[in-house]
Amino acid sequence: MTSQLAAHGDGDLALLHERVARARRSIVAIRAGALATTGWVALGNGVVVTSRRGLGYPTEVALTLEDGRSVAGRAVAADVGRDVALVAPSEPPGVAALAVRAPVEPRLGERVAVLSCLPGQSLRLAVARVCHVARKVDGLLPAFELDVAAPLGAPVLDPEGRVLGVVAAPSGAPSGELPGHCVVLPAGAFQPLLASADRPLIELRERAPVYRCPACEEPFDIEGDRCLGCGRLLPHAFAPSSARAGVEQVIRKGLSALGIIANRARVGPRTWRIAQRPFPAAETATQVDVEIDEAGRLLTLRAPVVGLPAANHEPFYRFLLTMNDQTTGEFRVSIAGDEVSVSCVASLEGSSDHDAALLIDGLVQMADEYRRTLAETFEAPPRFESSGR
Repeated sequence: MTSQLAAHGDGDLALLHERVARARRSIVAIRAGALATTGWVALGNGVVVTSRRGLGYPTEVALTLEDGRSVAGRAVAADVGRDVALVAPSEPPGVAALAVRAPVEPRLGERVAVLSCLPGQSLRLAVARVCHVARKVDGLLPAFELDVAAPLGAPVLDPEGRVLGVVAAPSGAPSGELPGHCVVLPAGAFQPLLASADRPLIELRERAPVYRCPACEEPFDIEGDRCLGCGRLLPHAFAPSSARAGVEQVIRKGLSALGIIANRARVGPRTWRIAQRPFPAAETATQVDVEIDEAGRLLTLRAPVVGLPAANHEPFYRFLLTMNDQTTGEFRVSIAGDEVSVSCVASLEGSSDHDAALLIDGLVQMADEYRRTLAETFEAPPRFESSGR
């Protein structure tokens, strides 16, 4: 576990050590398609709280517990406006739920701990202070801000190890965009939603979230960009660009041909991130970043392949150069930091959704072939998602 406690003195370490040792077992890493986020066990049945934005809009997810165990999970409830989602595990995880502090407004300067864990990474602990508290709205406890950056979905604990809230991006909250800051949704704001999932897991197996517009509470379909009730742009959508409207439609239809709903995979105004298998029976999927340029003329695809090997770097680099020399078409191998990836840049002029789907499939198959070759030849560690996540 990595920590920032040392910077805050031995007194804080002694105060929080015992509580954190207990709480860490309840922290969960979540993989939802190509997205990854943090969550925490909040109910005795194992239901996990996380950020809706960090989770995306999945049905099935993979949960990794602090001890390394993997459990399948299912999104069962969400509050889009408050940016919170609930995930029910397929079986009880066998860890205690974190206790929640009574709804007391946090104090400016109050010291808190933030615990987080992303898939493939170790548990992280940061100590922070409450640096901003918003005004109450309709008598509800306000969102507050911490002077530390933290992943969406991470629980925020007081010195007694009780949950104050979850790192989130609720509508109407303080921006949290200052460097090194994050916004926290108070636990009291999602207690009614949590109470609705406090039942045997067997009763949650067929449940699915109902997503509602934060402005008018009208249910929406994530395939749409605007609320049918009030016409506002939905949280998962990005302001439309007339210059890119045509090519965005090509990408949407291309992803649909691969069985992917584009709005589930969209992570930016010009970027989608998907997880695609080279063949249906493959056990693992490759992350692919799909991006179009500002003018909507070029399509860029990128997929991670392997990390750098521990030895034999010179022959490894020569082999990559040879691979590039022998490659035909748009695909190229490149190195950024300690990661080897395969990518391509293609013109979108005259392209169809069929062309885009074929290009993505071709990139995934190429990445799979290169991954096996480099792992077998140089013992390079395989990578299926970018190490930058």
